[in-house]
Amino acid sequence: MNQKRTDQKKKNTGVKWLVLICVLFGELLVHTWVRTESTQTILDISSAQARLSALLSYQKELTLERDRLRSDDRIIRIAGSQLKMTSDVFNQTIYLGKESL
Repeated sequence: MNQKRTDQKKKNTGVKWLVLICVLFGELLVHTWVRTESTQTILDISSAQARLSALLSYQKELTLERDRLRSDDRIIRIAGSQLKMTSDVFNQTIYLGKESL
C-alpha cells in the first residue's frame, strides 16, 4: 500500500513537472512571437517613415518646378521668342467684325 502511494506521488510529481515545462515552453513561444512581431512592426514603421521622407522631398521638388514653370518672366520670354508676341499692345486697337462673334 505504501508502495502505491509512493508511485502515485511520483506520478503526480512527474505530471506537475510536465505541466510546468509545457507552461514555460508556451510562455517562451508567446514571448518569441511578441518580440518578432514587435521587431517587424518597428521595421515597417521605419520603412514608412523613409518613404514619407522621400515623398515629401519629391513634393518639394515638384512645387519648385511648378513655380519655375509658372513664373511670369519665363512666360514673357516664351511669348516673345517662340510666339513672336510683344508686350506693347495698349496702344493698338483691334476691331472684331460681327462674323467673328
